[in-house]
This record gives sequence, C-alpha cells and structure tokens, in this order.
Amino acid sequence: MRISAKDPYLISLLGDFIKVYLPCIRNRDDDTIASYRHSINLFMSYLNSVRGLSLLTIQASDFNQKDIVAYMNWLAAERHNVATTINHRLSDIRGFCQYLLKKKAISPEVYEGIREINDVADERIADFTWLSVNDMTLILQSVLENRDAKRDYFLLSLLYESGARINEVLSLKLLDLKPTSDGEVDAHFYGKGNKHRITPLSKEIWLQFGKYCELYHPERNPDDLLFYSYRNGRRNKMSSDNVSRILADSEFAVKQMKPDLIHLHSHLFRRTRAMHLYQAGVPLPTISDWLGHSSIETTRFYYGKQVFMESKIPRRLKNNRLQ
Repeated sequence: MRISAKDPYLISLLGDFIKVYLPCIRNRDDDTIASYRHSINLFMSYLNSVRGLSLLTIQASDFNQKDIVAYMNWLAAERHNVATTINHRLSDIRGFCQYLLKKKAISPEVYEGIREINDVADERIADFTWLSVNDMTLILQSVLENRDAKRDYFLLSLLYESGARINEVLSLKLLDLKPTSDGEVDAHFYGKGNKHRITPLSKEIWLQFGKYCELYHPERNPDDLLFYSYRNGRRNKMSSDNVSRILADSEFAVKQMKPDLIHLHSHLFRRTRAMHLYQAGVPLPTISDWLGHSSIETTRFYYGKQVFMESKIPRRLKNNRLQ
C-alpha cells in the first residue's frame, strides 16, 4: 500500500522551489540552488533527529520560529558550524519560508516570527588576509610543472586578475572573452542574480587565452565553456573542487620555499586583487564595481573598514597588472 505524505502541498512546494522557482523565476545559479537544497535537507535532518519527523510526516507548520532557532542551535552543537555558516543556513531557510508565504502555506504572522530571528554573532577575530605580489608570482610559477600547466597557469592568472568569484570564472564561455582594439581583453561576467559586468584585463591574459585555446579549444566554438573537465567521457563544467586540488598542490609546492604561506583558496585571489588595486591607488568605488558588489557598502562589509584605514605603499598598475 502506498503511503501518502501528511502535507502533500508542502512536498509539492519543495520540488517547485528547487526545480522551478529558483532556476527559472529567480534565475539563481547552480551553486545557489545547491546551497538552498543543502540547508533545507539539513533542516529535515534536524527535525528527524530531534522530533522523529520524515519527509512524509513533515508539515509546513514545522517551519516556525521556535524550530528554526532550535535548528540553528543544533547546527552549532551537533555539526560544530561557525556563525557564518549558521547564518547562511538561516538565510536559505528564511528564503524558502518567504516562498511558503507567497504560496499561502504559512501565515504572515508565522513568517514575521521567522524574519525576526537574529543572525548569530560571530565572536571570532576575522583577519583580512591577502597574498603579496611575490606570493602570487611563486604560486603561478609553481603550476608550470603540472600536467596541465598552460590550463592551470591561465586559470589562476584569470582568477587573480579578474577578481571574479570562482563560479563566475568557471561559468565563462569562450565568447565571454572579447579582445579590445588595443590588444587587451574584456571579460563578460554574469554574477549573482545574473547581473552582467565587464572587467578589463591585460594583454598578457589575451595571449594566455590564445595559447590555452590552441590546446584545449582548437575548434574555437564560442559557446563552449572556457574551463571543463571530463566525466563519463563527456565535457562538463569544471568544478570548484578541481580548482581546490590545483591550489592544494600549489600550496604544497610553494611552502617548500616559503613555509609561512597562508592557506590558498579561490576567494583569497579575489581578496588579493581587491587589496592590490587599493594599494595601487584605485578608488574604493571602482574596486566595488570591479568585484561586482551591489554597493560600496557591500565592499566595506566584506573587506572591513580597518583594511582601508592605513595608507599603503602605492604600486602602479600597468596594463592592469601590478608592477
């Protein structure tokens, strides 16, 4: 005998939210959708472990202030999540609850209670770290011995010089890199909410792009993804895990020469580019536009006012590259 769900409307809304609303209506990217799915699944895990509920027995009424606050405490106690992660999960759950409100699955009063939940205070001391110009040189040189040296060198160079988010770089197609009349290149990025921005890059990046395409895109199909990997004999979008592996190998190699090198991750390149631009005398509003932030306040929030308080030794930019 088939067992039916206690709240079939909620199950239907869960599917529509992930498969239709986020990708088609809100135009969210794959990483954002995956984040929502993971946060909701964790909430289900909490309800199962604490209240014995399953997908078949959960109801829309289980999305309420009391249970969501308890879920946040559970993330801290059972999964040892830090404040930023817990707040990210809260944001995702709140977003889904807003969808439930629109679909009249929960009442405005219930949603207002959820909306009032405060973020968890982050008591850690957040140090803004970035790489020096010399560090970047060592990192780029470290990949020259890799099997895919031209790809890895170009990928890390583009990640640094563009200051783009990792998913923005991995989502690039060949047609998104367009040469300019002076031999440089404009990179067309589509960031959060599919917002389009154009980032000017150097002649060196354009030269690297040509050499890279000779090996990895000889057919020069403009609609092909710039970076890819093979799975099951087919080309697929390169994952951020691939980039993490490249960075892990690079970190190991550079630490043989410089043991105090900080841990490498893709977002560090974005921070580093922001800081190098600032050190070169680029105004903060321009840096904010470069990074694709919605406002200068976002830039200040992420990078901290203390970072931009002291004057740094200025370096000149030539052809968009630090000298």
